[in-house]
Amino acid sequence: MRIGQMNRRQFISLLFLGTSLLIAVVQCTEQPAGDVRGKQYAARESCIQCHRGIAQNYLHNAHFNTSKELGTADATDSLGLEEGTFVFNEKTKVGIERRSGGLYQAAYVNGQNLKEERTDMVFGAGKSAYTFAYWYGNKLMQMPLNYLVPEHEWVNSPGFPSEQIYFGRAIITRCLECHSSFVQSKLISSANFQQEEEFVKNSLITGIDCQRCHGPAAEHVQFHQAHPEEKEAKYMVSYQKLSRAQKVDMCGVCHSGINLKMLNSTFFFKPGDTINNLPEYTSYTGEDPDVHGKQKQLLMASKCYKLSKLDCASCHQTHGDAIPDLAVYSQTCIQCHQTVKHPSLDEKALHLAKNNCIDCHMPIKTSKDIGFQRSASKEKFPYKQRTHRIAIY
Repeated sequence: MRIGQMNRRQFISLLFLGTSLLIAVVQCTEQPAGDVRGKQYAARESCIQCHRGIAQNYLHNAHFNTSKELGTADATDSLGLEEGTFVFNEKTKVGIERRSGGLYQAAYVNGQNLKEERTDMVFGAGKSAYTFAYWYGNKLMQMPLNYLVPEHEWVNSPGFPSEQIYFGRAIITRCLECHSSFVQSKLISSANFQQEEEFVKNSLITGIDCQRCHGPAAEHVQFHQAHPEEKEAKYMVSYQKLSRAQKVDMCGVCHSGINLKMLNSTFFFKPGDTINNLPEYTSYTGEDPDVHGKQKQLLMASKCYKLSKLDCASCHQTHGDAIPDLAVYSQTCIQCHQTVKHPSLDEKALHLAKNNCIDCHMPIKTSKDIGFQRSASKEKFPYKQRTHRIAIY
C-alpha cells in the first residue's frame, strides 16, 4: 500500500514537473526570436514597443511591402489579381488560375499542361506592377508573367523570350538587396561546373524593415528597455545629424540602379556610409540616366539639388502610409519658388500650375531598360515612370 502511495506521489510530482517544464518551453518559444542578421540586430517586434504609431503606418508603406512571402492559399486575395490567359500564339498559352492551394501560372502547349508553379512570393507594393516568384528547391525563380496594376493586365516579364514560356530565370541576391532586408545565400557547383546561388529559406526577411535603413538596433533596444525614462535615442544614428550626402546615399543604395555593386552585400550598408567610393558606382556625368531605378543620379542632375539643401526627405515621408498627391508635392516646390513667373502660360494653365509643378518639371518618361509584351501580340510597350531630374522640359 505504501509502495502504491509512493508511486502515486512520484507520478504526481513528475506530472507537475513535466507541466512546469512544458509551460517554460512555451513561454520561451513565444519570446521574440533573435534576428538572423546577427546579435547586433534586434528582434523585428522590438521597434513596435516604443514606436507603435510609426510602425503601424509603415505596415502600409511601399518600402515595407516591396516584397512579401505568400504562405497561405488566400494570401494573394488582397492583391486584386485577376484570373486569365496570356497568349503567346495559338499553341502556347499561360493560364493564371486560382486554386485551393493558391495562385498558379500554368504553361499550356497544344492544350496540354506541361508545367505549373504556385506563386510563393510577390515583389512590388501594388502601385505600378507586381512580379512573382516560386521556390525551386532552395532557389527563388521568377515566374513568366507580371501584373500591371493600373491597367489590370497580365504581361510577359521584362527580358523574357517573346515566343515561349519561360520559368528559368533565377532571382539572385542582387535583386533581393533592394527588395528585401536580408537573405543568407551560398554558392554551389552545378552539374556543368557553373556556380549557382541558393538561399537559406528561413533567413529571408521580406520588405524593407526598420533596421535596413536605421542600422542594427540591439544596443539601442537594450538600453531603452533598461532606461525607459531616457527619451534621447542612444546607440542609433540620427538622420538629422547626417550630412546631406549621407542622407541621400542611404536612399541611393537602392535607388541608384543595378550598376551599384559592393565587395560586401548592400544588406549591411548603414546610415553614415557612403556609396561614392563603392566599386562600379555610376555617378551622374551629364548623360540622361534611365528613369527606372536611378533616382539618385537624376536628382543630383537637377539644379534644385545643386543650388539648395534639397534631399530625398524634403519631399518623401518615408514612414507614411499614404502617397501624397501632386498638390502636396508642389507645396515643397513653392517654398523655394514663390516668386517664379510663368509668362508663357495663359490664365487657365497658370491656375493649374499653382497646384501642380510636378507634371511639367518632373514629367513621366519612358524607360529604355524595361518593356512589357502584351497577350496575343509581339508588341512590347515601355515601362513609364516619373523622372527625378527636376528641370524645364
